Amino acid sequence: MKKAILIFLIFLNFSVNAQSVPGPATYPVKGLLMSVKDWGSRSIMILNAFFEETKDSIISQIGEEEFDEMKSNCSSSGWPQGVYSSGMSDEDEVAFDRKLNELKMYRIASYTHKYNGKIFDRYVIVRVPFEENKNWNPRIQWKGNIYFLLKEKDIELIQ
Repeated sequence: MKKAILIFLIFLNFSVNAQSVPGPATYPVKGLLMSVKDWGSRSIMILNAFFEETKDSIISQIGEEEFDEMKSNCSSSGWPQGVYSSGMSDEDEVAFDRKLNELKMYRIASYTHKYNGKIFDRYVIVRVPFEENKNWNPRIQWKGNIYFLLKEKDIELIQ
């Protein structure tokens, strides 16, 4: 009898664990579906202290876990190869920006950017989840999310 109970408990443990396979991270904010009118304000290079004066405002909107992920994946050093390329001709850049607008993107936060005591424009943080964009370009893949920082005036919410 003890053997049967032990086997049952082991089987139960395996079946419960099989159902709790972790999926992609879920964050407190789904975000608002959007498109980009002008990619020219996209932040390409981010310095270490870039978010020092705005961190609290951003964390209050998206939480600390996503803030940490966003910091690592919001500039060219955190994007997969092919999401950004410098040195394109004007014609190629227009075509590439059009292709970027095929991505499913979400505005997850907006804030007034401050750096070294100076106040800059209103910016938005844009989340681009791989799972919703895996067919965008089969040669370009990334894990989880990538992020873009853009001026608020350069985006448009999709209703």
